[in-house]
Amino acid sequence: MRKIRFIDLFAGIGGFRLALESLGMECVFSSEVNKYCGDTYFANYGELPHGDITLIDERQIPDHDILCAGFPCQPFSISGHKKGFEDIRGTLFFDVVRIVLERKPSVVLLENVKHLKHHDGGRTLRIIIDSLENLGYQVEWKVLNAKDFGVPQNRERIILVGTLNQKFTFEELEFQQEVILRDYLDIDDHVYLDTSEYTLLEDTKRQKSGLIFAGYRNGRIRKAGVRPNTEHLSRVHKQPNRIYSIDGTHPTLPSQESSGRFFILDDIGVRKLTIGECYRIMGFPDEFKRVVSLGEQYKQIGNSVCVPMVREIARAIKKQFFEGGRKTNSMDGDISMAYENQREVLDHFYALSLEDTRDKRNDENCGLSVDLINKVSVIAEKSEKAKGVLAVIVTSLVQKIYDSSQDVRYHQENMKGGYSGRGVDTKFITPFMKDNKFPHMSESGWLTRSLEQNLPYTLDYPGKINPGDVKKSFLDILDFVHEDPAKAGVVLRLLLFKLIKLRDLKSIQLVKPTTLQIADIIEILHRHFFFGYTSRGASRLPSLAIYSAYQCIISEVKRYDGKKLMSLEEHTAADSQSGRVGDIEVQDSDNRVFEGVEIKHNISISPSLIRDAYEKFSIHPVDRYYLLSTANVKEADKEEIEAELNRIKNQHGCQVIVNGVEDTLKYYLRLMQEPSRFVEAYVTNLENDRTLKFEHKFIWNKLIGEL
Repeated sequence: MRKIRFIDLFAGIGGFRLALESLGMECVFSSEVNKYCGDTYFANYGELPHGDITLIDERQIPDHDILCAGFPCQPFSISGHKKGFEDIRGTLFFDVVRIVLERKPSVVLLENVKHLKHHDGGRTLRIIIDSLENLGYQVEWKVLNAKDFGVPQNRERIILVGTLNQKFTFEELEFQQEVILRDYLDIDDHVYLDTSEYTLLEDTKRQKSGLIFAGYRNGRIRKAGVRPNTEHLSRVHKQPNRIYSIDGTHPTLPSQESSGRFFILDDIGVRKLTIGECYRIMGFPDEFKRVVSLGEQYKQIGNSVCVPMVREIARAIKKQFFEGGRKTNSMDGDISMAYENQREVLDHFYALSLEDTRDKRNDENCGLSVDLINKVSVIAEKSEKAKGVLAVIVTSLVQKIYDSSQDVRYHQENMKGGYSGRGVDTKFITPFMKDNKFPHMSESGWLTRSLEQNLPYTLDYPGKINPGDVKKSFLDILDFVHEDPAKAGVVLRLLLFKLIKLRDLKSIQLVKPTTLQIADIIEILHRHFFFGYTSRGASRLPSLAIYSAYQCIISEVKRYDGKKLMSLEEHTAADSQSGRVGDIEVQDSDNRVFEGVEIKHNISISPSLIRDAYEKFSIHPVDRYYLLSTANVKEADKEEIEAELNRIKNQHGCQVIVNGVEDTLKYYLRLMQEPSRFVEAYVTNLENDRTLKFEHKFIWNKLIGEL
């Protein structure tokens, strides 16, 4: 198989190239006008980029699959939009478009500053999108943050992906847990500011961005418009004067910077971020060659792209458009694919849906509207009671993929332009459903009285299909694929994906051992929490375990007499949105919060987490509040944590307890009269929790078997 080919426009020092080549792609052309960037590019890639893009003949650029460009943002000169080249002529984006027009790559990948979406009142972004759409591309865009891709930098950038035939879906990106600056620092000796040169804040707080504003250099600060007693807030200090803690993320590395800009507070004192650290928090490897002056290096890294973020976008593009996951075509399969029969269609899409269940996908990854996803869910979830409807809709979708010109609503040959839906079902669909243990009729879904009428399945179809939401979903889906035949494969793939998930959930019966000792229970839980899962959701497991313990002790421990345990919140809902003080909440008879628990997995309890928790429960009469984690408290944080706990105790009266999840479980298990009740509760919660995947349940049985 040939490599995916890309071109690197406005290449800078090759951030795009570094990301895409790490995925096995091949760069066939590059362009960069800056001489110093060209020197760095040559030192690392052995290729000197072509110069000024405005002087490059688009006909001389090689064919390629992906066009990459982090183009400069410029205002467009003509009022209005959808004027084609007239709107963009004279801008550097014009040069991108003329190359796209000439070479028609499968994917256009663009990056720019977040401000682009507001630039010129939003008109610039609108014209960019219109220009690509006029060339036949479907364009999706999103503002992404580098800190979500494994680097400690709060750097927001707008990403636009234009594709032929089928839209790119950002929902398939895999985000990483937030990391902190501390882990990306050089160990060399550094030059530190004298303590007289700066002021550190006594009370610091992690911002939503991950930044921890720790202090400021003692220079002039903004005075005008500053409210009394707010002189130490970060917004009154100019950026170069601010100091940030290494236990948070770093601000955006600026472009047009030649001397290093931000100061950091490490374990020794206050110093500047080194140039090596700058490259590291942009995702460049330590062996990346820096061959120009220090001032140019600062400029180059500030103008670059975040390599891990681009790599993840490119990985998703590769999977969706160049591999089996989502191919650029009219039916979500190879556009040139000619299926020999309808069973071959089914086998092909069943294989794709199996991949989806193994690749961390969820319902939103298919590119369909929420409304249509819900309708597919109705068909899948009620398929046991509506087997005939399931057979008919699968048959219709398969036939539409097999022959896109067929109006599958006309399901009998005696109808004008119709076909034999029952014949296709009997020969191909029902045998497939039986083979794969999906709900099925004995012979054909068309034998169902409500579906066998000699009337097309249009929106006014009178058949009495029950329940009502099944009928509406059934007819709306068929109407949708009639209006948009290219989506038939997407709908079938999603339906099979949901059927597979339902089948797998029903096919596994979780083991509930009754003779485990406390030490065995803790060992099993530890292994269950920390197993190397390929699917998301494992961070839910410690919460389920602690909640299961509460379900047992609430009726056994005198402290909880007259108290009630609230239901466990969905893991996707933030406490601020749900109104809860933590993951677990116990209320008294007056519906007041009596006890709260916040649970973290692989995240150490820190002073900032304690302060965040206090903000949530400070207005409630909470007696105890537990902050539990599967990760140990960092030694450097222990003294400050103790101070925070005492402060809250004195101010509020609440006893805040910081502890490990497993230590807490050991204590609770010893309180229980029958620890086996905990195992039963935990397994029941595993079975019922919607966040967990099949893998988490399968591994539970595997671990019990090994024990």
